Amino acid sequence: MFFDKSVGLMKLLVQSILSLWVFCGSIYAQPLFQGVGEQEDWMGTYFQDRKMGFTRVQTRWTPEAIEVDSTVFFQIRSESVDQSTTIKQKTRLSSDFKFLGFSLLQEITGHRQQIEGRMEGNRLTYRVKSRGFDKEKTMDLPPDALPSSTFLLNLMANGLEVGQKGTLPLFLESFQMLVDLDYEVLRQEKLEYEGKPVETFAIKQRFGGIETTMWVAEDGSVIKETTNQGFESFKESSEVAQKLDEPLTISSLITMSLVKPSQPIDRPSRVREIVFHLKPLRSSDLVPQDRRQKILTTENLPNGFYRTTLAVKTEPEMITGLSSWPKESSQDPKYLEESAEVQSKHPMIRALARELVGDTQNDWQVAQDINRWVHNNLEKELVDTVTALDALHERRGECQSHTYLFTALARAAGIPTRIVNGLVYSKEFSGFLYHAWPEVYVGEWRALDPTFGQSVVDATHIKLTEGTKEGPFGLMEFVGKVEIDWTTSGTGEK
Repeated sequence: MFFDKSVGLMKLLVQSILSLWVFCGSIYAQPLFQGVGEQEDWMGTYFQDRKMGFTRVQTRWTPEAIEVDSTVFFQIRSESVDQSTTIKQKTRLSSDFKFLGFSLLQEITGHRQQIEGRMEGNRLTYRVKSRGFDKEKTMDLPPDALPSSTFLLNLMANGLEVGQKGTLPLFLESFQMLVDLDYEVLRQEKLEYEGKPVETFAIKQRFGGIETTMWVAEDGSVIKETTNQGFESFKESSEVAQKLDEPLTISSLITMSLVKPSQPIDRPSRVREIVFHLKPLRSSDLVPQDRRQKILTTENLPNGFYRTTLAVKTEPEMITGLSSWPKESSQDPKYLEESAEVQSKHPMIRALARELVGDTQNDWQVAQDINRWVHNNLEKELVDTVTALDALHERRGECQSHTYLFTALARAAGIPTRIVNGLVYSKEFSGFLYHAWPEVYVGEWRALDPTFGQSVVDATHIKLTEGTKEGPFGLMEFVGKVEIDWTTSGTGEK
């Protein structure tokens, strides 16, 4: 049996990709949705030519409103543990395709997160519920913002032409965030469906790091869709769509996520500093800099992409910054906030944080104590525990579970903490895997790794993004695309 503690974030990325596919289905010919009606469509989802799940879309319409019910299901197994995920969403539109509201339910291994939102003018009010968390929030949306689950309706309502292109503000319901969607109608192309040729429009889309191409029939039904991460969906009958192969396995995720460098890193924990070369990058400023990692050069590549040379150091043993803890921090208040994943105000979290703080007067010592406690008290298992409270109850999980629980405890103790996402070297697989770990502000920002039990994070931790939701989404810029070469500039015992 193998185990790599970095696989959990990869499963979150797979879930994120699939949760954005709920718009697949039938959109119908012009004129759209006259009178009263109902339509159901199914698509099978594949990864590396193996079926891993399906999407079901049911659309109902009246002269007053349109409702789109979507279900995305994909199955995944770790040893004997079923970690299949179901994402159900209902989106409500007016008869002229304006966004009215939505509800979203995500379920994995018995854990649930529910989001319900309603539009009031250009303001979205939404409520997020998870274990031990129930909070209402608001955000303003541009008048032309479209929900990711139904934006194709708006494109079809205005008609499609080859060469048509544009940019739309897209609201991602599962992330509660806005991104720009760039689209282009590439060509008309005939595809085969149930043994018959079907004339389609091939439409290319890009938002964040996700690129998809969908083939839409003249009646509006999506016949095929592909992503740059290697996923494919095909229109199928309900019986065929629900007939699944063996579950997606952890080894498949390893294959998807592993970034093999040109040479292995021998004894990575002893390397003081590593110079990495990352390519191809879509933008020259994708990779963040901080006290621990610095961009040395950025070069233009012939294809319009970039190659970034990045020096990453092992954290020093000593703290040099001056902290005002436990007084009010000068850092952004968001680093002390609770969320659906990080329930830092829950009584169980706060009680444990008080116990771990005790009489300690040094915030860096408290952070190290929390780091040690999380590492020692959570079993390293390939099981998703979704939130900090889940991890505390079940005492097991992967990098995401460890990081969420550490972050909740540290914030409950009044220590500003942020979640970072990136790559870390795996000796077992001789390559880099996607990983999550926390950083704390103790007069200066310091990275720790409760999954690996490191209070001094090693130089193989390459930070790529920050944030609970925007961070994993930002990793789409790298997954399946980034290549890494490296050289060392210093070694020795820490």
